[in-house]
Amino acid sequence: MRTLALTGLMTLSAPAWAGDFVDTRLSFAFADDNVFANAGETTPNSPTARFGGGIQNTQFYDNFNTRFSGFETLSNIVLYKKMPAFFEGLTTEAGLTVLLLEQPSGSITLRDNSSYIRLNYRPPGWNENEGLSLTGFPVSADRFRLGYAYRISWGGSGIFTTRANAAGVPGAKLQITRDKWYAFAGAKTALVLNDLIKEQETLYGFMAGAGWDPFETLRLEAGGGYFQKGIVPGLAALGVEAPVNSAGVSAQAVYHVGVPVGTSVDFKLYKNDPDVYQRFFAPEQYPGGLAYSVSVEGSYLVQTLSDPDVFGRTVPQEAKALALQMRAKLDYWRFHVLGLYRDLSFIQFEVPGLPPFSDFPEGTELNPEMFIAVGADYHFPALHLTPGFIVGVQQPASFRSPEPLFGGNNPPPGLTGTRTVVVRDVNTLSILPTTCGDDNDVCLAEPIISAKGTFRWDLSESVAAVGEVYYTYDRNRTTFRDDVFGIAQPSFEKPHALGFNMLLQARF
Repeated sequence: MRTLALTGLMTLSAPAWAGDFVDTRLSFAFADDNVFANAGETTPNSPTARFGGGIQNTQFYDNFNTRFSGFETLSNIVLYKKMPAFFEGLTTEAGLTVLLLEQPSGSITLRDNSSYIRLNYRPPGWNENEGLSLTGFPVSADRFRLGYAYRISWGGSGIFTTRANAAGVPGAKLQITRDKWYAFAGAKTALVLNDLIKEQETLYGFMAGAGWDPFETLRLEAGGGYFQKGIVPGLAALGVEAPVNSAGVSAQAVYHVGVPVGTSVDFKLYKNDPDVYQRFFAPEQYPGGLAYSVSVEGSYLVQTLSDPDVFGRTVPQEAKALALQMRAKLDYWRFHVLGLYRDLSFIQFEVPGLPPFSDFPEGTELNPEMFIAVGADYHFPALHLTPGFIVGVQQPASFRSPEPLFGGNNPPPGLTGTRTVVVRDVNTLSILPTTCGDDNDVCLAEPIISAKGTFRWDLSESVAAVGEVYYTYDRNRTTFRDDVFGIAQPSFEKPHALGFNMLLQARF
């Protein structure tokens, strides 16, 4: 509260250009992620309909370009200053950006959201949007990332693992921007405990990339990075120093007609510059005619992890991801297609590995995540109403160990054999039973089918009512129940789920 009071006094003492609270979202929700289930009947738990919602109320194709679920109430406190320097062509600017996130309990979390100091130099004869810039991130350089779709971006603060969060991950970025191309290079550092010497040590990360517009309708981009992640903690406890390092490259091609090349709001640096008024949540515009964009993105990463088959040795583990985004607007129609491929190593890249800091044992059967989703909506301008639909099919990532995962040296009958483990997201697992069906076949991950009907009713430029009704068929849902020996075993839940989200949202 003391911090909020100080912020309020600072806001009153200076003009508020375009709002010192930017990217503000207030969400009042009434939702139920599965009307077929009551509390205690599923894993994770599914209470009956209630006020509020979260990540459990979303589908695999939602939030492709953001880290948030959409149910949060949050804002960004931005104190911004931009001034011409004492030297010709140089401009200075700085932004103190604090994420204000309300918790379900009513408490408020404050977190740095990539505050920055930037120097911009425009040589004589260069256009207004061209120049050389140096940006320093004093606390968190998380918004300085590699990759382009947020779902498969990498190189943020988490690249040094969660062990670096307490000390922050500052960094710096140097960029040159010209009319048809740009290039950048940067670095980050993190303080992480070295489990061998029991002291914090500095870890380094380096990033570089470039983009080029050979035509007005085509953009090509690529970037790469190298990051240290410390040493394997488990081996350090045994006196073995095993470094964990990672590197990778990402590239994207975007073909666009009638629309600019967009980017996730979670990549942009917040500012409230009175000369460049930013409206993060302006109502969708429908100028008429056809406009569309198609982007294809890929990433190839590699990192060293502990070899589970040879004590004290590290081995490289590859990670790959692909994303396809197609968006079109025809008069009042909007269409989109999303496609994603992520192998299990990519999903767990920042942990790193599964289990942490370890490669998969030799002979492990690995299957990647793949999904395709298509959707459309139509806007009725007189009613300010936009109904739509989305359908998608996902093959979730999974692995099957070559050796029994549980049970010890003399396992009971219920714990013999290997099991298929479905990995829905980072460290989000569903363990399948040993056998399935009347023929006692091996249980494998099954495709997930999801369909959603949506509507958005804009009540004003900042307030809208949003509704969603979705159905999911997922034969990978499991929970644990005691067997005849009294041992908890994975057991299938009903595959059908019907849910709804009703939201009243204010965005400004």
